[in-house]
Amino acid sequence: MRIDFRMIRFVKKRLFSIAAFAIVILFWFSDALIHHFVYGEPRFEFIPSDFNELWIRAVIVILVLAFGIYADSFSRKLIIAQKKAEAARIYRSMIFATHHILNNLLNQMQLIRLEALKSRDFDRDIIRLYDNAIDEAVNLIKKLSHLENITEENIRESVTPLNVDHFPPVSRSTVMKKDVAKK
Repeated sequence: MRIDFRMIRFVKKRLFSIAAFAIVILFWFSDALIHHFVYGEPRFEFIPSDFNELWIRAVIVILVLAFGIYADSFSRKLIIAQKKAEAARIYRSMIFATHHILNNLLNQMQLIRLEALKSRDFDRDIIRLYDNAIDEAVNLIKKLSHLENITEENIRESVTPLNVDHFPPVSRSTVMKKDVAKK
């Protein structure tokens, strides 16, 4: 036995419309039966010959079907809104946890900065670059955690480095030359 998930998805998406259609069919047959057995009409008419009766049934059918379609549309929009709200809650929780972890790391990195400042041999330009990197990390974390519209594009824009020029390219030979000059 093979389950067709496309059919299940179709039914779930249009549950109210399908229910409305079933109610309409049931209503049409029951109204025809009532007219034949209760009101004593001489013959059973699936489509009534009286225009007024046909008009009333048609309006009721259209209204019930329209309500079913509207209910499906509204419930789909509600489900999408709930999924977006849940995704936003998860995003905010993840950002809070990441913010906490990074703040702890940045605070622990301050110890390294203090030790570097105590050392006379440590290059002050490196400390300045370190301070710039820490400041940029703090600013990017704040920018990321205050996003209002959570989309992939906005997230990428929020973590784009603010100032790329403050990290000059450092080659391995430049570092080695500074080490040799210090000795």
